[in-house]
Amino acid sequence: MRDIEYYKQMAFDPRQMQVISDGLKAGFDVEWYANTSFDYLQMEEILLALKAGLDDDSMNMLCDPRIPYESMRQMRESIFDQLGIYEKAAEELKRKKLIRYFVVSVSVFVIVIIGSIIYINRHTISYYFEDINLELKDDHIKLGLSEPFVAGNYIDKYDKELKLTLPKEKKFNEIGTYKVSYKLSNKVKTVTRELIIDVYDDINPTIELNSSIIEVEYGAVINENSYVVKVHDNIDGDLSKELIIDNAVDTSKAGNYTIKYCVKDNAGNEATAEITVIVQEKPVQEIPVKDNEKNNADSGSTSSKKSSAGKKVSNAGIYNRFFEGYSIESYNSACDYAEGLKSSGKISGYEVTPTETGVQVTCY
Repeated sequence: MRDIEYYKQMAFDPRQMQVISDGLKAGFDVEWYANTSFDYLQMEEILLALKAGLDDDSMNMLCDPRIPYESMRQMRESIFDQLGIYEKAAEELKRKKLIRYFVVSVSVFVIVIIGSIIYINRHTISYYFEDINLELKDDHIKLGLSEPFVAGNYIDKYDKELKLTLPKEKKFNEIGTYKVSYKLSNKVKTVTRELIIDVYDDINPTIELNSSIIEVEYGAVINENSYVVKVHDNIDGDLSKELIIDNAVDTSKAGNYTIKYCVKDNAGNEATAEITVIVQEKPVQEIPVKDNEKNNADSGSTSSKKSSAGKKVSNAGIYNRFFEGYSIESYNSACDYAEGLKSSGKISGYEVTPTETGVQVTCY
């Protein structure tokens, strides 16, 4: 089929070109009337015949440039009457009117029904357009394993007249990322807000020792690991190999010392424990005392008692001292100690008394 550009090259006037354009747009074969011998009125009659679907014989009868427009119109109408085209067109028009009436009636009915439903349920419908405001303080938080999750702590604001559904409050047992939901509802719709929780390990490991205070002999060897029962972490398990021990005990010197234990888990949580160690005094070796030495000690004791005469000092008792070991060395040390106090004026006298286990200095 030729396009409009082809016919524009021919000597058609604007009205003829319009009829040709209408036929092309409708998809008809315009060759029936695309002839400069037809005026535009004849062309319109032929186009009407094409629209009515006349057969080729009828079209050949009608498409003659020598037939005037009026005669061509009469011929077309006569053919339409013979073929019942007008009746069909009237019936089609009537059918379309009925359909249009039905569609309009149904539309009005539906509009009335919908309007009635909307009016009856106007309060319920208003809930669909109600603003539901639920705001959290944050949408992403961090929480330690030792901390319980309290859902209400993370709500910023919400409409208290509506129904609020909170996630369950709980204590997480494992590290990881969790997601919980908050819901706020009216009677017909619900708004949901999600909170992401990063759970981390904040629980310190534990160090279990079998004692907190021990007493050892002078010069003893201490195995600090022997006092450790268990080193454990809730996530990392056994941390015995990670235990750091600070042992500053010197058993060659009597006194109180501390062994410190420290351990860290992979999360950086730290635990410490201590043991107090008491190192005993070095034992004094007993030297047998001969009879004449003992007699000398006894006489020395007697003479010391004699040399103690004088006015008593009120606080002299604070200088009393016991020297361990029954020996000449202990006795001489006791005498030197007492004489030194007396010479300095701290005491006015003293008694040096040997016993079975040592020498007692009593000051006054």
